[in-house]
Amino acid sequence: MRWIIRDIFLLALNVLQSILVALARLLGIVRFPVPPSSLMRKTSSRNIFHYYRSGLTTYLPIVTLARLYGVKMDATTNVLDFGCGVGRQLLHIVTDYPNVHYYACDVDETEVKFIQKNYPWVKAYTNNFNPPLEYESESMDLIYSISTFSHFDRASQELWLRELLRVAKRGALCLLTTEGWRAFNMLRSAFAGEIDPAEHLKTAGILYKEYSHLTSGQKHKHISPLLNSYHGIGGSYGNTVMTAEFIKENWPKSGFEVLGISEGVIDSRQDVVVLRRP
Repeated sequence: MRWIIRDIFLLALNVLQSILVALARLLGIVRFPVPPSSLMRKTSSRNIFHYYRSGLTTYLPIVTLARLYGVKMDATTNVLDFGCGVGRQLLHIVTDYPNVHYYACDVDETEVKFIQKNYPWVKAYTNNFNPPLEYESESMDLIYSISTFSHFDRASQELWLRELLRVAKRGALCLLTTEGWRAFNMLRSAFAGEIDPAEHLKTAGILYKEYSHLTSGQKHKHISPLLNSYHGIGGSYGNTVMTAEFIKENWPKSGFEVLGISEGVIDSRQDVVVLRRP
């Protein structure tokens, strides 16, 4: 019963928001694609303002680093948004750099359908939880992923790093956000029950804890897949925190070079790891 009440409430929010957005369009206040409320909440946006603003604040460091490290962002450039969600970053990047060839993928088909409908020039598809991707080897000039590797366990990280290396051109840039010490201070309660999680993070360099409600969430049959936060999640998924030292030591094993790590630049919380395929 609790699930049904929650689902009905979320559906009602979707309807209410759609009415408000329609009115805002008539008044010229909103001029960009707005996802249903439940899809925004799946991707950590509490409301339309947060969706727009957080897209902007996460997009700017990515593009700044890409340009700094030599990505052209012109008609010769192929860009992949890995774990695209409902396009928080795409909303801004396709506007500022309209000549780039854009690709996007996510495990949640409800989010991908929103991208396909509202960004038809972006080649978006629903990928599986585990590799491979449908893209040809050495096909991408820039790959970015916001708050995806911050949920993978170590095994999934290793699988996806090797796969992203495969689809990256030689010399291509890969920008991945992670949770570091700044995020750990916000997530400390998520690791309750661990023996001194701060000390463990210092020693091991990585902390991972699967979401306690993951299994029940995956099994539950929602009224609509629009409401299922774990739609498409086919394996372990949770909170992951890593130190810069751990990343610099372990991620090059995938074949990428770690060029640098910008700490706390994503929403004043997440780090950006700058990788290049040799």
